[in-house]
Amino acid sequence: MNHKLIYSGISIMSMGTVALIIAIVMEIQTGEPFYLLVMKIAAGLFGLGGPLLGWGIARRGRRNWQRK
Repeated sequence: MNHKLIYSGISIMSMGTVALIIAIVMEIQTGEPFYLLVMKIAAGLFGLGGPLLGWGIARRGRRNWQRK
């Protein structure tokens, strides 16, 4: 079975989490506004990864249902 959509959704959401942690650390250490850009990128990655993960799970469930 092909799980590319699920794995890509999880990896994109993981990158978003890492970007969010980096932005929080930068905000605490420097106080510079660069973290705003990183937080926007992280939100975009979550917005892309979440539906991709859901689509992959839905396709996997439909395939399993059709085989029965």
